[in-house]
Amino acid sequence: MKYHIAVVDDDPLNLKAADRILSFQGNRISCISSGEELLKFLESDTPDAILLDVHMEGIDGFETLSRLQMSKKNRDIPVIFLTADTDGDTETRALALGAADFVAKPFIPSVLVMRVSKNIEYMRLQKDLKNEVSKMTEEIVRQHERNEKLSLQIVKTLAGTIDAKDIYTSGHSGRVAEYSKEIARRAGYSERAQEEIYMIGLLHDVGKIGVPDEIINKPTFLEADEYEQIKRHATMGFDILKNISEMPKLAVGARWHHERYDGSGYPDGLKGEDIPEEARIIAVADAYDAMSSHRSYHDVFAQQYIIEEFERCKGEQFDPRFADIMLEMIAEDTEFKMRETTNDAVITVHGEKDVKPDENTFRFLAMLDVGQLNTALGMKYCMNDVAFYKEMLDEFVTEYEERIEKLNTAFANGDMQKYKVYVHSLKSASRMIGAEKLSEAAEKLEEAAAAADTGFVGVHHDELITYLKSTVSGILMAGGIMGE
Repeated sequence: MKYHIAVVDDDPLNLKAADRILSFQGNRISCISSGEELLKFLESDTPDAILLDVHMEGIDGFETLSRLQMSKKNRDIPVIFLTADTDGDTETRALALGAADFVAKPFIPSVLVMRVSKNIEYMRLQKDLKNEVSKMTEEIVRQHERNEKLSLQIVKTLAGTIDAKDIYTSGHSGRVAEYSKEIARRAGYSERAQEEIYMIGLLHDVGKIGVPDEIINKPTFLEADEYEQIKRHATMGFDILKNISEMPKLAVGARWHHERYDGSGYPDGLKGEDIPEEARIIAVADAYDAMSSHRSYHDVFAQQYIIEEFERCKGEQFDPRFADIMLEMIAEDTEFKMRETTNDAVITVHGEKDVKPDENTFRFLAMLDVGQLNTALGMKYCMNDVAFYKEMLDEFVTEYEERIEKLNTAFANGDMQKYKVYVHSLKSASRMIGAEKLSEAAEKLEEAAAAADTGFVGVHHDELITYLKSTVSGILMAGGIMGE
């Protein structure tokens, strides 16, 4: 499905990068350069999502979001913040104001596409299923009478709702259900028992409904108290499912799928055969999917690593019998079909797939490396597309004189607030093209400007401008290799 996305950023390079990345998927992009312009735009148009920069001239991202939240018409549009900030204060403040998510600048294309689509899909799913899901969960959680059997269709709908809460996982519950069913089949379960464990797998994470989205979707490792909240999903899932008398084992999978065979798991520290067999199967399937899928804190693990983990953890984390069955399944999966389906960007040159870069392209990238650019980093942010990367470099060169003028003016006037905004923009844009050292220098000056440390800014401002000019010179020299 194609979406209409409004991107708000006062840096032309960031606008162009977001436009290129998101329009590549067929989406319609509206590029907007200020918070004031966005509010005017929303008077006549309603996008599916808004990507909003934090630091801008005029009203900043926080003030813009506050005004959006005051509008009945616009308050339900998911707002994803764009920021190059590395501290947690920005994230905390934005989430408190109602932001749906964060994307770090410079953009990693696959992360930007995934988070935008997942947030839009989740918002739509919320709207479409709000009444049904609310009614269903209230009936279960509040232990009202339940006279009708839980159909597979409703279970799948609920499982989809659970997965939609987590923007980093797609189809997790369904894959765990499939793997669990296959383990059960190989273990000699009857067809009816296989179907039952499939249903258990679909709802093993139902307790995540009660975990705050900002914890489930946190892109960094959890603090101790946040991890404790995550762990409570096991008991919350049990409480939700325990009164479904038609399928009492649904609650078993939800509560005990994080128990470990050696007794060191949660929530009850059960050990060995004391852990219900269905939960031991779900634990194996759940662990395999976690290792073979993308997460916020890791990519897909190599197959050999996964095999070694199951071998190492047999008898500790996993029931040896079911771990061995999973190892059999992995060994037979020579085409790697037991994995999360992804749409990884294809490496392209000048927009054509599978084209071998010519000698000029290699020389171009080599010249950039000599000019102190990390081309591997820049190419990553540009979907490994040389033409896209070249476009971002051209944009950086085109606007560099304006950047210098703005920085010099703010510096001369002693306006540290504006200086911070401009140098923040340079930090993000320079990292986007792989100019790591320039980005690091800009970050230090941003921190100094935020602290009103005019002494530090005074000492290092000219150095930053010189470094910026040197970077642009390197890009222009490399451009000559491409015949420009």
